[in-house]
Amino acid sequence: MNKYERVRATLRCEEVDRLAYSFWTHLPEIDLQPDALITASAQFCRRYDLDLLKSMPNGLYCVEDWGAKCDYANIHHGGVANVTHSPIQTPSDWESLAFLDVTKGAFGRELKHLEGLLNEVGKEVPVLATVFSPFTIAAKLSQGMHREHARIAPESLMQGLSIISEVMADFARNAIRMGCSGVFFAAQDANFNHIGPWEYQRYGEPYDRAVLTAAKAAGGWCNTVHMHGESIYFDILSRYNVDALNWHIGETRPSIADYRKTGGTKPVFGGLQRQHITDRNLHAINADLNRAIADSEGRGLIVAPGCVIRHPVNPEILSEAAQLIRAHSVCAEFV
Repeated sequence: MNKYERVRATLRCEEVDRLAYSFWTHLPEIDLQPDALITASAQFCRRYDLDLLKSMPNGLYCVEDWGAKCDYANIHHGGVANVTHSPIQTPSDWESLAFLDVTKGAFGRELKHLEGLLNEVGKEVPVLATVFSPFTIAAKLSQGMHREHARIAPESLMQGLSIISEVMADFARNAIRMGCSGVFFAAQDANFNHIGPWEYQRYGEPYDRAVLTAAKAAGGWCNTVHMHGESIYFDILSRYNVDALNWHIGETRPSIADYRKTGGTKPVFGGLQRQHITDRNLHAINADLNRAIADSEGRGLIVAPGCVIRHPVNPEILSEAAQLIRAHSVCAEFV
């Protein structure tokens, strides 16, 4: 099988010649320069012989064009980027968010990166565009003030979320029409630690679905929802119209086996705990891999970390993990 055939067969839960897999990490400073990011991402893909390439943009590209000021200094030390100044100071500021032209500014920079990446590897490897959920963007954009605004001015917040979802839907359409196989849809705030379930159903789910509907309509065939963190709203997000599910398997519920026992049939994009990769613990990586194969019964599994591998990543452990996955037979009893 070539990589496209292997990934498509996996998404259909059919038998494959070997397990498909992917990794991704941060590329600080490089990810603000489209040409450098194209080169580094293509090299990363080829070095580890990935079957699927999730784009690796900076995590705040989605708020820059609305006026957020960003600091990326902590990424070099394994941290995350931060918004240092928010354009959202009062609830009424949500109402004045502009409908952005995604071919310009930071969004345009990201589309340029995706276009170049598709030219470099897209004929060999499916590429996913990283797209953040509207509620996640609202959290980043407002430095967390969105929760207070939901309480005191819900209509203003929803007006802002509507604009954000339209912009992200337009971005997703552009990415897929230029050749991306789908979106990696990161819902970073869809958990009990950030918002109540009924609130997420009001302020998160409708806007998530709008973006994912646009991605599907544009021809995305590998749209994946990433459920970030612990205590995730798995029951809500797993029902989205997507082609695969990604979450912190082994770190939060459910296990793959538990999901399958409840009748869940969507393919799983994950299985590896990223901390085991950071710790260079090949024994634990192998244990994760064996568990994921057993729990999925060898079908519908693209092996990957549950989230981005924190920078700096050790190249040798990724090479060893890739070799381990490629050499790992899907046992006959599971196929």
